[in-house]
Amino acid sequence: MNKKFILSVGFGMLWLAFSVWLSLPWIEETAQVLPPVYVWAVVIGIAFLPGYLMSAIFFSNLLHRKVRQYPQTCEDTTVILCAHNEEASIAGTIQALFSQRYAGRICILAVDNASTDGTKRQIQAMARLAPENRPVRYLYCGQPGKANALNLGLSKVGTRHFLTVDADTWLEGNAVQRIMNHIVSTRRSCVAGNLFVQNPTRSLTARMQNYDYLLSIAAVKRFQGSYGSTLVAQGAFSAYNTCAVRKAGGWRQVMGEDIVLTYRLLALGYASGYEPAAVGYTRVPETLGGLYRQRRRWAMGMLEGLREVPPWQQRGCTRYFTSVNLSIIYLDLAYLFGFVPGVILALFGYCYLVGLLTAFTALVGALCFWTVYRYQRRLNIPFKNTVGGFILFLFFFQLVQSTASLHGYLSHLAGRRQSWK
Repeated sequence: MNKKFILSVGFGMLWLAFSVWLSLPWIEETAQVLPPVYVWAVVIGIAFLPGYLMSAIFFSNLLHRKVRQYPQTCEDTTVILCAHNEEASIAGTIQALFSQRYAGRICILAVDNASTDGTKRQIQAMARLAPENRPVRYLYCGQPGKANALNLGLSKVGTRHFLTVDADTWLEGNAVQRIMNHIVSTRRSCVAGNLFVQNPTRSLTARMQNYDYLLSIAAVKRFQGSYGSTLVAQGAFSAYNTCAVRKAGGWRQVMGEDIVLTYRLLALGYASGYEPAAVGYTRVPETLGGLYRQRRRWAMGMLEGLREVPPWQQRGCTRYFTSVNLSIIYLDLAYLFGFVPGVILALFGYCYLVGLLTAFTALVGALCFWTVYRYQRRLNIPFKNTVGGFILFLFFFQLVQSTASLHGYLSHLAGRRQSWK
């Protein structure tokens, strides 16, 4: 097993041991007032486990702080671009693909997934403007569902590797070059790109999501990708090995089709990666309702992936990371039924559940976020900063995330479905 992985987990375990030693007097005192089982369950969920995970991520990302460079490639590639009623954004997405600084040919397969607006007209207009080495092919998928559109696109791919890009995601000028360099050089089955927020100033909801993508999601993907175990090659922007995806059976008609596919590729013994220098700007929900529905859908997708391939059926580091994913359910419950009540009690002067250890955990989190922020800045790819968005991210975002996730878990258990749009 990778030495840096062992060192990172070991560092996390040392932090965990220190946290337990430091907090025992506080736990014993609090257990005199509140039920001991509840106290231990909450402290594990809001302090011990988060502190362990963040310290392991921090140390691992510190060990991999250099932006890795790969040999240049000009191999021809394909982009599958699925669209359902994306008349307003798809032309900009295709134009960003035309403008890629990539010497190879990029064949754009624009799959219209039963749109009822002017999506087809926009695609055909862009096809007439396409450069010779950026041809656009219009495909129509009358069967609703993103997986159906993706599989139709997959059936038309004639290159060794291909990319998926959402119709509302614009790629930075070097994105295709950098993600293709990575997947061609490492021979991984899939490589996730680095997503920034395209519309970070449109609303307060979008502002706080800016930092979720910039800090939280990026930190986790770097941690997993350092050991060939990125758990989600997101459909918004990722590269794939064509043969590997076909061997895995393509995408399934589930809520988290990209999550399930990545899990199945990993279970087949393939490695997955993350390329921080390949940046796409994705459009995020601008309302709380839209954000809530998205995160509920993501939670359902995570459970679909875990059901498709349980942690004990994975290999090596992937087994560890999928087990950590399973623990996120516990973390969400601890946050909602432990941390939130603890903060309310603290406001009235009863610091039973929010104390010194919580502050230490927050300190580790702040240190982790700072190192990720510095890393993202070193990429020299522009993104917007807003003080208000960062404050909202720190103090409000997790409440929305955990509530929506809990709703998603319950919906999954109840067998409910939700559309991909």
